[in-house]
Amino acid sequence: MTPPLIEHLIAFGDTKITVASNIISQAENLVKQYGEHYLSAVYLDIKNLPELESLISKHDHVISFIPPWMHTPICEACLKLGKNMTTSSYVSPDMEKMHKDVKSKGLVFLNECGLDPGIDVLGTMKIVHEA
Repeated sequence: MTPPLIEHLIAFGDTKITVASNIISQAENLVKQYGEHYLSAVYLDIKNLPELESLISKHDHVISFIPPWMHTPICEACLKLGKNMTTSSYVSPDMEKMHKDVKSKGLVFLNECGLDPGIDVLGTMKIVHEA
């Protein structure tokens, strides 16, 4: 999901993107693929809350493509720091508990956007049937 999003965002010509990952080589490969003018790569362990909050504080918007059960620390940091967030994941019970606070701060946490659910399952089934 990340490469098409990067292509879309850099097409605006003014978007700076930080690709954060716990697998730094993957993030660095994306940066090399699309050019360092728009992108930077950083290592991120979401369990390191000071590091997570420091990174989020430097950005206008957070887009998270991690598994849904891992979103809670990112959501909490975005809420604390007043940052909007987008994910393609389902809303977890922990995320739903934050809804009132997110709304009261005037923030947007947009979840379940894109072609999910469904397209991933169709792709998987196509591969299974072909195999």
